[in-house]
Amino acid sequence: MTMLKRCGLCAALLTVGLAARAGLERIDARERPPLRRPLGDLPMTLGDWVGRDVAVAPDIVERAQTTEYLNREYVDRRNPGRRLTLWINYSEFGTNLRHTPEICLPSSGWEKVESQTRELRVPAGDGRDLTVTRLGYAQGELVKHVGFWYYIFGEGRLENYVRKLPITSRSSHGRTTRGSSMTVEVFHAGELDPDGSMLADFTRGLLVELEPILPTGRAEYHVP
Repeated sequence: MTMLKRCGLCAALLTVGLAARAGLERIDARERPPLRRPLGDLPMTLGDWVGRDVAVAPDIVERAQTTEYLNREYVDRRNPGRRLTLWINYSEFGTNLRHTPEICLPSSGWEKVESQTRELRVPAGDGRDLTVTRLGYAQGELVKHVGFWYYIFGEGRLENYVRKLPITSRSSHGRTTRGSSMTVEVFHAGELDPDGSMLADFTRGLLVELEPILPTGRAEYHVP
């Protein structure tokens, strides 16, 4: 086969391959639902918790790959010593799922405390329960907890099935997502909530107020 024919064959194969990939992408195209309302519409008062917005450094926002975010400190007016930080990160392209607590906190020098990891079942206000993973991390003598769960919007059945397989890497969540997504993290000092009741109390009120903001038709997850 002459060099010219070989080049022609390679070009033909490349063209067929690109056309096939484009066809598959069209078939597998997923909706990327936006939030129904801005995250800033979340009330400053959630039951007995009163919040205030906290500024976030631009480099952190950029690294979080967020389309829209909310960062607030909430204080329990019944007991001002109880306070926590709420971080919500919505991404149109699902890239924020690469930034889970189990990835970000160890990279910042925090060591996971396995004995303090547990799952909490919290009423979601629609007859179902939401599972929240509560994780414990230590840095020297400091210990903090983080409650974590996330949503994927517009995800297809195939992605939803693959995501649940034991062979699926957690770090592949962002790569396999075809819809938009949102992560929710609630941070607080470890000694404030040894049994998780404070986190559960705050989450109950948060879920009620999040509902009008979230797109309909979503998958909910709690494993980071």
